[in-house]
Amino acid sequence: MKRNHLLMFACIAISIASFGQRAMSEKISYFNVRTPNNPLEESIKSYNVIVETPYTLTVEELNIQSLADFETEKANYTTIVEESEAEFDAHLAGHDEEVKKAEARYDKEMKDFKSLSLLERLTITDQGKKPRLTVPAKPRYVKPREPIYTKPNLDDHLIFDNQVLADNVELMGYEKGNDLLILINITKMEFQDNGGQTFYAQPTNLKVMKGADIIGEKKFDEEFKFLTSSNSNTINLDRYEKSNVNKIMTSIGKYLDEEYGFIPVASSITIEFPKNKKREYDVLENAKIKAISAYRKMKKNASSETRERAISGLISVRNLWKSELEKVDYKNKKATMNKEVAKMILFNLMRVDISIKDKAQAEETLEIMQDRRIDLDLNYDEKATFTKLEEQVYKLK
Repeated sequence: MKRNHLLMFACIAISIASFGQRAMSEKISYFNVRTPNNPLEESIKSYNVIVETPYTLTVEELNIQSLADFETEKANYTTIVEESEAEFDAHLAGHDEEVKKAEARYDKEMKDFKSLSLLERLTITDQGKKPRLTVPAKPRYVKPREPIYTKPNLDDHLIFDNQVLADNVELMGYEKGNDLLILINITKMEFQDNGGQTFYAQPTNLKVMKGADIIGEKKFDEEFKFLTSSNSNTINLDRYEKSNVNKIMTSIGKYLDEEYGFIPVASSITIEFPKNKKREYDVLENAKIKAISAYRKMKKNASSETRERAISGLISVRNLWKSELEKVDYKNKKATMNKEVAKMILFNLMRVDISIKDKAQAEETLEIMQDRRIDLDLNYDEKATFTKLEEQVYKLK
């Protein structure tokens, strides 16, 4: 009897294993994009940046001046050596006289010391005030170092290539071109002392234009701000100014991306699919392959055209999943397209809808799952997954 029960249990287990369909999955990393605060018109695909600054000094001019200064130093070196030797001779000549003065001063102090009582001398000695002979050290001649040419430190000079500054401005999601003009005008840095501290302002104007129309405009560093706790006449003003120009350009780049750009955000998605040993799920396997391929195109530096093609591919995959979903028999566990396969498809649809920010489609998929909750018979983990996806759908704009 016991043997028959074991045999029956084994048959049931085999039956369940044959009719059930365990979901396989693959996780793909890709870069999604954050929607800008003020999206530009769809007709705008490219941008051009022009930077204007008051700085005209070039590296070539600085090097020429530096070499000229070095040649002047070399020409003056002989004179400097002669002056240093004459100064040394004067110190040396006066050394003997200084020694005599020191000895005479010591002799007088010792005479006065000896004239004191024994108790007074002991007291002065204990206090470390007993006269000592201190002879000035004999002067030692150190020849001035010969001039050595050192390339100027560019960080200490206001040297900017306006084109390089412009080239470093990157509007995420757009190509370089002429649809949009980004005009940046930087003025000289102004310094102000107050209570031993230094404050600064460097008014900078940003204009974003389409043709003659100004789409956006913003000012940077208009108001005086704290710079350092030192007075302005004790610091390297050029170094601070150069650093601030770079800081302004960084702030402008960040502002442009937040307002108009599509900032890449590292993301991942899980695609579920059934085993396909008997080639019963070729359509779903094909859909999985196409979905993974589409997401892999979404690299950090992918162009807007590449992303559009990837999203178009995902929409095609979504249509395949929808078509297959219509074949599901939710009541028949033995069916090839049963409720387990339906769960995989519906979770895939929701994840893709959310990833491409298609609110309408995401809500439609969510409604299908809500209507089919009883038929789908979600387990504990599946319910948790559904709840997370449901919350993400509600957050879509």
